Amino acid sequence: MSVEGGNNARLIVTCFAKSRPSSQDDFRSQSVACGPTFSQLFASQLSPAQLVLDSYCTLAPGIFQSVYSITNPRPNPAKFRHHASITAFEALHAVEIVWDIVPDGLSKGFRPVRLAVFDMDSTLINEEVIDELARSIGITSAVSAITARAMNGELDFEHSLRERLALLKGVKADVWDELKKTITIAEGAKELIDYLRERHVLTVVVSGGFAPMALWLKEQLGLTYAFANHLVVSPSNAACQYPHLSGELSSEHPIVVPEYKQLVLESLAKEHSIPLSETFVVGDGSNDLPMLGAAGLGVAWRAKARVQREAPQRLNGTTLSDLIFLLGNHDSKGT
Repeated sequence: MSVEGGNNARLIVTCFAKSRPSSQDDFRSQSVACGPTFSQLFASQLSPAQLVLDSYCTLAPGIFQSVYSITNPRPNPAKFRHHASITAFEALHAVEIVWDIVPDGLSKGFRPVRLAVFDMDSTLINEEVIDELARSIGITSAVSAITARAMNGELDFEHSLRERLALLKGVKADVWDELKKTITIAEGAKELIDYLRERHVLTVVVSGGFAPMALWLKEQLGLTYAFANHLVVSPSNAACQYPHLSGELSSEHPIVVPEYKQLVLESLAKEHSIPLSETFVVGDGSNDLPMLGAAGLGVAWRAKARVQREAPQRLNGTTLSDLIFLLGNHDSKGT
């Protein structure tokens, strides 16, 4: 997590109920648990001398937020979210907590974000595109097994990508037209991107998947930039009577490995004179960990097990629009 600024800052603590309250009594119960009870726990067990509770409010049913003033030395949210008392609190009250530190003097309650970078597969879209390619030629199981291990960080990403692509040699080059009919955009993705665009935030998809789908998604959501891997297409020949995927990556374009994802984030931030503290990153795989860690706010969304553990923050909701509550003020009620 990158935070620039002076000595004073604010710690924003947002609690998301794992299941949203179905009755007013459930709503009040969660509100009490995530309000003063949590504030007392946090202040007493972590860093009482540095924290002053400024406000507590209900953002929406099942979503509660506390804001603290803090001074140096600043706590590291990526570390203390694993504190035993915090994980016990989350388990007891069936909530997930997202922690964020921002410079003091927020404008109208908004978190400063000028650049937002997203993974594509299993983040902005529901599918893993390479698995869908495998499905088109009946080898889903073999490819999906490698994908799952790669996304959980058990295999080298580039090596596993080349291994899977070799299995896809011969897939029709126009397969993308069919995939565009079946790939589904994740719930809440459009609302989140629209919100960011209204705030004039640069929005980016950077994917270890493939350029035809990333460019399509860029058009569908109105993203500013799209980066992904480029595949070699072979012409029809005696062995294959139609243009087809060669099973290889193009040598004329960068391969989107974890380090390249971080490079995209840092390069765009530098190009547009945006401090990393004003960047926001969302992803689900181990190849997203470097860029998640470099961002001002990095959130692993419905992520693989290793990523849940190692990412700065994590959230497992049903709609990406929940992430909007981390970024700005809303029609909320003080408690």
